[in-house]
Amino acid sequence: MQTHRSTRTSGLRALAASLCLSCALGAITLAYAAPGAPNDDLQAVDMSQALRDIPPGYMLIEGDIQIRVTDYERYRVAREQSLAAGEDPQPLGTFITTNFWPGGNVAYEFDANVSAANRTTFRSAMDQWEAVANVTFTQCAGNNCTSGDYIHIQSSTGNNSAVGRQGGEQIINIVSWGEMFRQVHELGHALGLYHEQSRTDRDTYVTINWANIQSGKEGNFALESGSGRYGPYDFDSVMHYGRDYFSVNGQDTITVNPPWNAQWQNAIGQRDHLSEMDQLTMSFLYPESDWRFADGNYTGFIELGSFFYPAKTIGNGVTFTPVNGTLWIQPDTYTAPGTYNKAMTWRAPLGGVLIR
Repeated sequence: MQTHRSTRTSGLRALAASLCLSCALGAITLAYAAPGAPNDDLQAVDMSQALRDIPPGYMLIEGDIQIRVTDYERYRVAREQSLAAGEDPQPLGTFITTNFWPGGNVAYEFDANVSAANRTTFRSAMDQWEAVANVTFTQCAGNNCTSGDYIHIQSSTGNNSAVGRQGGEQIINIVSWGEMFRQVHELGHALGLYHEQSRTDRDTYVTINWANIQSGKEGNFALESGSGRYGPYDFDSVMHYGRDYFSVNGQDTITVNPPWNAQWQNAIGQRDHLSEMDQLTMSFLYPESDWRFADGNYTGFIELGSFFYPAKTIGNGVTFTPVNGTLWIQPDTYTAPGTYNKAMTWRAPLGGVLIR
């Protein structure tokens, strides 16, 4: 097994070092291709070949997300119910809440149709996520995965991936070998990220221009009510659609709402970097072993100090956090935990934390 890990000292550690209780970073989610740039994912392709490259039992939604046909049927029924009630179609949010890769360990192999140069590029795309999260991509011995869960990367007629760990072999199709951050985007899906504009609060930040969307493609702009999201809306995310995705007439399908439109209308859908919130969110989905979380707004029954099951109080957060660990605190007003003699770091990347 060949394991490759990027040095993280200049990645997330540097980002985390800049965060404090008074800091307020931007949004966090994800985006897609740059406005006006060639969009290989959405161009007409040889569909007979494209469909052969989609795993059996799967189909495509949102242009590049592989989904089980059985899951889509449930999604379709929920969407039709929303439409019948006069509601905005319910979406496919920013990240899943299950089916992550245990310990951040992702085994992979390349198809024989991926050239040596393209393998190097894709390895660099993996490095982007390894640099900011506790994720390790490990190539199977002899480039041949024979058991367990793993991703199979192949050259195809489009860019697409399933969201999160599927079990057994799962395929990532790539056509944009010359654009590394499109590959980063597909890896983001495989690690558990949906599209940014699918988050349930998106209508506050962007307007979907339904009249400009290609007939039959409206579902690509649906929301995902069951997904998770972290932080404010992230126009800069590498997981966000571009302004004219699936346009029928060349006009914008997504309009950024005031007061953000002047800054972001021409910038949504970038494919050249990870936003600060992309980095932070992925680092929380795949955290360091000594990180713990506190969220005063958490209403769940289980309280473990993890990202999905955070402590409800600072006191419990302190208890969960190991010596020299980091406690990440979500916006809220908290009661001071009293006296404790354990060395640790507190961080509040979204600001809005009052301890009294």
